[in-house]
Amino acid sequence: MEQDNASAQRLRRTLQACRACPSRARQDYSLSSAEEVGNLYAKIARRMARDTSDQPTVPNIQANLVLALSELLSGSGSRQWMYAGNAIRMAQVMRLNKDFHQRHPPREQEIRRRIFWACFVFDRLLASSMAKPRTLSVGNIGIALPSTDLALAYREETRGFTLDTLNAFSGAPSEIGIMPFLLVTVSLFSDIADIHICRGRFNEKLPPTDPRSQFFQRHAAMREWAGSLPSWLRWNEHNYSVHDDLGLGKEFTAMHLLLRSSMCIAHQGYLPQNDGSSILLDTLDAAGLSLLHRDDGLISTCVSNALAVGEMVTWLAREERSADANLRSPWVAIALLSVSPSLLWLQYSDESQDHAASSGLARSFLESFNLLLQSWRSSWRVASEWLAVLDGMERLYRSAYLGEVSEGSPEGSQGEGSHADAVDEEEPGQYRPKPGDGFPHISTAAPLYTMLRLSGSGASPISPAETQQHWMWLQLIETWPHNLSEVSMQGLDDDSLRFLGMS
Repeated sequence: MEQDNASAQRLRRTLQACRACPSRARQDYSLSSAEEVGNLYAKIARRMARDTSDQPTVPNIQANLVLALSELLSGSGSRQWMYAGNAIRMAQVMRLNKDFHQRHPPREQEIRRRIFWACFVFDRLLASSMAKPRTLSVGNIGIALPSTDLALAYREETRGFTLDTLNAFSGAPSEIGIMPFLLVTVSLFSDIADIHICRGRFNEKLPPTDPRSQFFQRHAAMREWAGSLPSWLRWNEHNYSVHDDLGLGKEFTAMHLLLRSSMCIAHQGYLPQNDGSSILLDTLDAAGLSLLHRDDGLISTCVSNALAVGEMVTWLAREERSADANLRSPWVAIALLSVSPSLLWLQYSDESQDHAASSGLARSFLESFNLLLQSWRSSWRVASEWLAVLDGMERLYRSAYLGEVSEGSPEGSQGEGSHADAVDEEEPGQYRPKPGDGFPHISTAAPLYTMLRLSGSGASPISPAETQQHWMWLQLIETWPHNLSEVSMQGLDDDSLRFLGMS
């Protein structure tokens, strides 16, 4: 790593801010809580980020990424977008996306590749969690996927596998590890998520079953990738235990939840929302299909994968070992929020009568999701917002199908570590959207996932009572709620930093 004293100091202080634990707050910093430690060093890191914003170095990129992640998880308005953008711009100006660094030794070259892939992962994380456009293009990446930690320690040359060639790997697991496979999965997941973020059904002029359509091609790529995984990476209890013993259970879990949930994100837009009325009868999508059009293949794919995610999470939650730590990940949260609308559809739509067993499972899995997120609230304030999003989705379904309208704040958004408290205590000068200033009015019928996400950013929350009936049903077609914006600074641990190439 480059020996730039100012950059190294800034990096160290940023890491201290993010990794402070409660037990060491008094001992090491003479402060009463880890949150105070985080707040103190976050201010230092922000100041140093401003001072070095025009100094592209490897440590500065790392520090900006860590700072961006902490800002994202602490719900600090738009700062995370700025810091991530600065890190990505630095990586681009240094051309870390290309193998133009032969003057450096193999270890330094590998570090530079890892830093770029950290930028790539964070770019996809922001895009998926904030409904933002992706910044980095896959077509402009000309470097190999990261090597194992042992290869880095022994200063070995890269094996040269890329996003496009990894499926041809046939060697031993120890030669390459799991991280390259997770990166390919994240890339393909993001491609599919982008369909829904960009309202694919209302922009794509080809039906989803047409081999020429973006929908068909991107899902085919994900299915081909899942089918090419080596036996030691397939989902089963033995493989999970092996990766858990190696300290890689988090990566293994996230990869498989993303594989499954990717088959729900865009598919759920084709679930027929019908309570026996003709509210959506005359509404067509861009391909000319009625919103009540039924395709049993799409429905089966969506439902089976949503149930599979529920089964995986329920099984992991019963494990006595480190299952909770392996589930505690932003990518897992994205997966849960991605499949929840499909499970709610199973529970509340008229299809529930034809799938009574699946409807009961859907209810059970949603309860498991809620219990899991509730268990995170003591250390991750964002869990309250995730619970609020799930609650808002269920209230919408109950309003649409049962005619029940509940007023007031969602259960998950109140109590210890709530987002409301965070907004009241945040520093002045933070940009948050308001009606007419970046926040869409309810009458514009914006996709519900956008409304819920922006509600979590400090704007006025929405409730089913504010919706019109036609708008409400349109939202059930378009819904993919997600809100990854709220967690205390001390929530960033070694496992979180792994995704940023920091540990």
